[in-house]
Amino acid sequence: MNISAVVPAAGSGKRIGAEKPYLLIKGKPILAHTLIVLQNFDFLEKIILVVNKTRTDFCQKKIVKKYKLDKVAKIAAGGTTRFDSVFNGLREVGKETDLVFIHDGVRPFLTEGVAKKVIWAAKKYKAAVVAFPSIETIKEVDKNLFVKKTLLREKIWSVQTPQVFRRDLIIKAYKQAKKNEIKPIDDSELVERISQPVKIIQGDYKNIKITFQEDLVFAQRLRV
Repeated sequence: MNISAVVPAAGSGKRIGAEKPYLLIKGKPILAHTLIVLQNFDFLEKIILVVNKTRTDFCQKKIVKKYKLDKVAKIAAGGTTRFDSVFNGLREVGKETDLVFIHDGVRPFLTEGVAKKVIWAAKKYKAAVVAFPSIETIKEVDKNLFVKKTLLREKIWSVQTPQVFRRDLIIKAYKQAKKNEIKPIDDSELVERISQPVKIIQGDYKNIKITFQEDLVFAQRLRV
């Protein structure tokens, strides 16, 4: 099957105080680490990178060209939200694509084994996401932060990326969300909304999304 990756990396980085994709791990931008991982996956045909429109030239010269990332077929301009950015990326995915592999630009520790498992599941079930079972007790709270109830931990999974979908399915889900002005928490939520079951594939705790300063410290230690 023809598989294309969409890599959203247009976030402002408010929680870490900087543009996350361009922070350095071992002297190399986080985004470069992530793209190099994807570049080395033989099963990916091409990568659509989505970044802030002010960063397109930088990414082309200082990341794509510098690290010889020839699978990056297009650098698209991001939108004001992750939803808009992914939608812009989906517009660049050709009709020859069977599966769309959506992966955060600031998750540089994805392994080939996990990627292959979620792709296999998407081929079989049309929609699959990487997640891991919660290791913490989860509470549902009200707007004043009083506990409403304790959720059953064995039913709670923390969702990551990659999330992989049949191309026609994810485009249909995004168009429907756009029409209904829905802003999702993640991509699979939109697929759920059009009544498509989503298969969970257990991932890796180290497949972190670099969000806070503590994540960057952890990443510096993890990357060899």
